[in-house]
Amino acid sequence: MLSRKSSFAVAVLLCAGLATTTLAQAPAPDGPPTVLLILDASGSMWGQIDGENKIVIARRVLGDLVEDLAADTEVGVIAYGHRREGDCDDIETVVPIGALDPAALKGAVNGLNPKGKTPITRSVSQAFDLLRQRPGQGGSAGATVILVSDGLETCGGDPCATVRAAKEQGIDFVLHIVGFDVAKEDVSSLECAAQAGGGLFLSAENAGELSAALEAAVALPAEIPTGRLAVKVIADGKLQDAAIAVTHAESGEQAGVGRTYTDPGTNPRIVPLPDGKYRAKVTAVGIRGAATRHFEFEIADGATVEREEDFSTGELVIGVTRNGEPSDATFHVLVAGTTDEAASGRTYTAPTSNPKTLRIVSGTYEVKIGSVEISGHPEAILGEVTVEPRGSVAVSHDFASGTLKVGAQRDGTLVDATLNVTDANGKSVAGGRTYTSTNSNPKTFELEPGDYRVVVSEIRGEKKEIRVTVIQGETVERMVDPGG
Repeated sequence: MLSRKSSFAVAVLLCAGLATTTLAQAPAPDGPPTVLLILDASGSMWGQIDGENKIVIARRVLGDLVEDLAADTEVGVIAYGHRREGDCDDIETVVPIGALDPAALKGAVNGLNPKGKTPITRSVSQAFDLLRQRPGQGGSAGATVILVSDGLETCGGDPCATVRAAKEQGIDFVLHIVGFDVAKEDVSSLECAAQAGGGLFLSAENAGELSAALEAAVALPAEIPTGRLAVKVIADGKLQDAAIAVTHAESGEQAGVGRTYTDPGTNPRIVPLPDGKYRAKVTAVGIRGAATRHFEFEIADGATVEREEDFSTGELVIGVTRNGEPSDATFHVLVAGTTDEAASGRTYTAPTSNPKTLRIVSGTYEVKIGSVEISGHPEAILGEVTVEPRGSVAVSHDFASGTLKVGAQRDGTLVDATLNVTDANGKSVAGGRTYTSTNSNPKTFELEPGDYRVVVSEIRGEKKEIRVTVIQGETVERMVDPGG
């Protein structure tokens, strides 16, 4: 439909991850192509991006767009919010659908002065009324409707339901929606409307992305593949927000992306696709843990492939003891086979926290436990553990330790000394200072059972080395004269 630059625009969208789906080129409908633009001219369009008002950006981008439209394109423009403040009926067909007139189109767009509200639902209804008056099976055959909005509905309508009803009435159109500077919004209602209209939801956060989004929307055909991937995502019995990415199985190129949100209008998320083999990645939004699923599928003869991904949670119970008694330890729960951390925390020793109960998305994990109480902080890595949806699984580990007390004295008098404890491999596992108080001399260490080397160095320079064996559950005490 564009005379130039359309391929570039689509490529930009795919590389930026903005397109909801990649559509195969379909034969153009009979007659000239029809494009109906619905433009947001509400008060928020005076907001700025990179120091420039959004309405100024939109005027410039749309001016460039109409210069590139094929000469036989029929174009119309609807605007809302540009005449009166607080009026949900402030909707005007500023350019009736007709032969392309770039000068008239640019003049109409440049004359828009943002003032009012965002009546999206009433605006798309007016667009459908215009299409009903066009020739061809209850509406303009193959019409492309493009809504550009920098915000959500503010007049209480339901654009998704309105678009769905228009489709049921037999109006022949595809609706693409360009969300301009809406990255921080919950745009599920807009995505729902685009999905119901068989088109794309495109996100644009600056002038360049707005230009690419509009060019791609206009360039895409007004017919879409009949094949579908329908992905429903749930968690704990409710619809779950998730991001979906589809790639071609052989080339790895992006075939489509989308988001389910928690609205039944977008969950299941429907991605139109031509026949072929694909890979899909589904990532739950706002869930920690094994929150990504991968699967392969094939579209054949324009069929629909339905998939349900369940990110329901289960319980993972972690208990840590030392010599059979509750023990303070840190824990890290990793998605099996990765370094992705699903949860972390500390057990302490109280029965309210040890065992520690975690609610975590179902999946397979590895649990890494580190002792807080034993010098050297030994770690234990538990084998893979699988958490089932709405199930409970318990893991535990018992650390073994013994107590070593080492003091420093000279002629029966406590002396200040530093202590360094190394294990049989020569690794330093503990250290400290005795000072001369009975509160710290001897110095107490909790160690794993085994053989150790202790170097006692008196502050004034003399030192002595001893070797000790620590036995589980027992206490070994040594008083050392560094100069003796």
